[in-house]
Amino acid sequence: MSPRFEHLLVDGYNLIKTSPFFRHCEATSLQRARQALVQALGSYARQRGARITLFFDGDTGKGEQSSSGLVQVIFSRPPLKADDLIKDAVQQRHGARDLRVISSDREIRRFAQRHRVRVTGTGAFEQEMAQPPPQPQPALSAEEKWHEAPLDEAQIAEWERIFQRGKRIFKDPEERGGK
Repeated sequence: MSPRFEHLLVDGYNLIKTSPFFRHCEATSLQRARQALVQALGSYARQRGARITLFFDGDTGKGEQSSSGLVQVIFSRPPLKADDLIKDAVQQRHGARDLRVISSDREIRRFAQRHRVRVTGTGAFEQEMAQPPPQPQPALSAEEKWHEAPLDEAQIAEWERIFQRGKRIFKDPEERGGK
């Protein structure tokens, strides 16, 4: 069975408006801010092995896609808004463990949480994007897993208690209620 990659549903304009970096790009043009966001998310998706669906309000974008193909860009068409499309996507995948919504919009966050979908605020996600990707840990053999964590004092005491009682039980069969 192949591993399931995380699928992010990103509230595009919400991330642009709350991020100092993307807001700076927006000062030049909204198109530039969207392009910078698609590029940054494409890089994140490649590094983390994630799939990303990026939602924007309006129908001004004509087929914008990242070069990696890991970022799908969707523009809502009036009367729908990007928030409506995000909610539909969340509702269709209720409780999906591989799904995560990126938004600081309270209504979107509450909706996702009601549908048992993880949510990350835009500020926290921006910090996550700035971090290097986690290094994969090599798989441990069964023996290595067994030796991995030493016992703490309470665990040692419990094992000693069990084995001491066991010694006492097996020394004299009469104590066990045997004949």
